[in-house]
Amino acid sequence: MQFSEWSLLLLLMKLANYTAIAALAGTLLIRFISHFHLNGNQHTAFLYFLKHWQIKCLMVGLIAAVLQTPIEAGAIAESGFMGMLDRPMLEIVWYSVIGEQARLRIVSFLVALMVASLWNVKAENNNAEKFNFALMLIIAALIAYSFSITGHSANENALVKSILTFHLAALACWIGALWPLLKSCTLLIKTDVEKIMHHFGQMAIIIVVVLLVSGLALLQQYLHSFSALFTSTYGQLILLKLLLVSAMLLLGAWHKLFLVPNINRQRYFETLKGSIAVEMVIALFVLITTSVFTTLVGPPI
Repeated sequence: MQFSEWSLLLLLMKLANYTAIAALAGTLLIRFISHFHLNGNQHTAFLYFLKHWQIKCLMVGLIAAVLQTPIEAGAIAESGFMGMLDRPMLEIVWYSVIGEQARLRIVSFLVALMVASLWNVKAENNNAEKFNFALMLIIAALIAYSFSITGHSANENALVKSILTFHLAALACWIGALWPLLKSCTLLIKTDVEKIMHHFGQMAIIIVVVLLVSGLALLQQYLHSFSALFTSTYGQLILLKLLLVSAMLLLGAWHKLFLVPNINRQRYFETLKGSIAVEMVIALFVLITTSVFTTLVGPPI
């Protein structure tokens, strides 16, 4: 694995894209839970937070999408940072699958920003806001699908691309929900926090099942032998990701089975906030690890 300034830029770009889709998916999940289980002024303040956080992360995603073509062109040209402005190389990249991916993301993030800005948090029960949520859900699915256009799955069939999309969407929902869950501990009363945590725990069971099934299917697709998990750099990074996700799973189980049922006791409430913060740090390393093996490392041949 060779590392250069271009590798770092490509890695940061991929991390920004992962962060944006995670924030979008996570806020949509918490918005869905809040719609059915919360009400009142504090609920409105929490929804305002979700809206503003979503817009900020979508802007990060849009910037990364705009920069994708010039960074990829510069990395291919290998002629210094002026290679990012090389018109012939820019045209080659723009009309390749990389450009196709960039165009889909740019349009998706632009539309998502408009839809997020039009979200009226005080009117969550009317048809316009339900349409707003449904449209944002479609956009999130398109952004998640964009990751299958390039990279390891670029030449795979529609089934493999669909599995990768579901895997990424499930992981994004889980990771992206952590910051809103932590903020709920300061913006909502404890009874509402308990409701959100409880219903997120129920949704997390579905998320974990999707992650496990899709993850095993992808492992079978990209690793043709069990030993490759230990002998290849790609396999070792997969193992690291599995270890990190397992740590998140253990923390999630601790929250669901012990901390949330005792949330009315201040000591456990503070412990819950600290534990979610730790889970967020682990989630960041999951995104970094995923960015590394999808950007710099390929599956063993």
